[in-house]
Amino acid sequence: MTEQPSQPPARLRPPVDWRYRAIVTAALVVAVAVLVVGVRATKTGSDNPAVVNGRPDLIEHVFPPAGSQVLRQVEIGIDLAPGYEGRITVNGITIPDDELRLVPEQNQVYFVPGPDRVIEVLPPGETCVSAVAWESRRGRGAADATFRWCFDVT
Repeated sequence: MTEQPSQPPARLRPPVDWRYRAIVTAALVVAVAVLVVGVRATKTGSDNPAVVNGRPDLIEHVFPPAGSQVLRQVEIGIDLAPGYEGRITVNGITIPDDELRLVPEQNQVYFVPGPDRVIEVLPPGETCVSAVAWESRRGRGAADATFRWCFDVT
């Protein structure tokens, strides 16, 4: 008898379990659905942007957004278009320059109520902010633009 050389066993692919595929597919569908719901639920802009005398190009953002509900120590501010400066008045009280946080590189003006400030805390209810803006190169004058927005303080 002649011995035949032994052949290596044929490599068999393990059968793919249909349950495994179904679970992975379901997990991917759920992950995509959660991602879609999360993106749609994210509010990235104001539904009610501030507009100055028909000039939507002047104001990029107001903080807090018009119509929002905020806490009593919220930071209030404006983000203006490049080349503009501004100041703010809260509930008729002009905020002194030394109490403002100015970010001239980004054309932003902010105020936070606090101790030893003209406004220590915002009163509950509607708070309205008036802002005046002007072109930095021209300075303040007759061409100043004013605008107003309101939000609720809880």
